[in-house]
Amino acid sequence: MEDFFLSKFWRYIPEEINKITTNAITTSAELEMVARARDLPLISLDRVYAPNADGYLEITRVTDPNTKKVTIGERPGNPSLEEQFMPLQKYKQINLVDVGAFEGNTLLEICDFLKEKGLDIAEIFLGYSSLEAREKIRRNNKVTVLNLFQFYEWVELRDFFGIDGRRVAQKPDYFIPYWENLNSWASIPLRYEWEVRSLCLDYNKGLLDLLNDEGCLVEKIGKPISSLEVK
Repeated sequence: MEDFFLSKFWRYIPEEINKITTNAITTSAELEMVARARDLPLISLDRVYAPNADGYLEITRVTDPNTKKVTIGERPGNPSLEEQFMPLQKYKQINLVDVGAFEGNTLLEICDFLKEKGLDIAEIFLGYSSLEAREKIRRNNKVTVLNLFQFYEWVELRDFFGIDGRRVAQKPDYFIPYWENLNSWASIPLRYEWEVRSLCLDYNKGLLDLLNDEGCLVEKIGKPISSLEVK
């Protein structure tokens, strides 16, 4: 499914941009190997890339479509951040692992949340990072990055497939898919937004059909909503 999507998707990216794809399974194995070499509890911000961590925070960016303010909060269908933190308070010092950082602001906000709770973050492990984000993060944190880029843009396929997005402040069980704001959130040229949106919707339907056939609990994904529907 991924290869078919990308074969259609690349035509919408400017030709002068160097296009790179990476495999989540490979990155996950590399992250675990590097992070587990440090003898500290491993707390993950992403179950896909760190499925064997000692603890998890199901945390995401929360967008208020009215004010445009972006904060952090729990993913749809999960307990509040305060409740999620309770099992982690037994630790004094941890290592933190996440898929990556584009600008670094969200990750730093998460670090502030954990530090305010009394957790000492010994080291942060990232699968991917921009040069800018790494420099910003390592001003006050030790950080190890597996893949360092000067990004034009970085988007995961799960965002294009509509199984992740920006959670809505006013509706905790809902999220705004990336196809609702492709130019701002994924750097898709404006002239291609509707074509890419249609492509994303087609693959979202195919993926959800596949997950339903396999008996997966698609309710955990949350409910997609248009930013126009948020009041």
